Amino acid sequence: MTDEKALEKHTVAELKEIAQGTGKIEGLSTMKKADLISAIRAVQDEMVETMEDVSPETVEKVPEEKASKAPEESAETGGEDIPSEPVKEKPKKKAGKAPKKGAVTVSSLKEKMGVLKQRKAELKEKGDRMGVNRLRRRINRLKKRTKILARAAS
Repeated sequence: MTDEKALEKHTVAELKEIAQGTGKIEGLSTMKKADLISAIRAVQDEMVETMEDVSPETVEKVPEEKASKAPEESAETGGEDIPSEPVKEKPKKKAGKAPKKGAVTVSSLKEKMGVLKQRKAELKEKGDRMGVNRLRRRINRLKKRTKILARAAS
């Protein structure tokens, strides 16, 4: 646990590492230094509260190995059932983030344009003007990228 004043001395990168270490803070990449400090403090306060709720006697009775076992296993060994915290799953990655892109070639961009042109024709038949407009803009962006790549290649 870090001191409150010590958090102020850390850089944003160091604060992000500390926040990642907690595993309970989301949206780190968009947070500013003040937001990171307040989020870390909130997690630390939460951890202190949970530590105060657990009596020292309980901690001594339950070694780490038994605490990690499922309640059924502890019943088989004759130990008493101790309610454990539900295991938190890692948050799923947001769909808005694009995966890292590989090497983009003119031919791959032209393939994408061909697919988008087909979808644009389908939407035109259905009468979806907004969808057609959206695809038209995407196709134009791809055309610009192909021109830039062609210039860079020559």
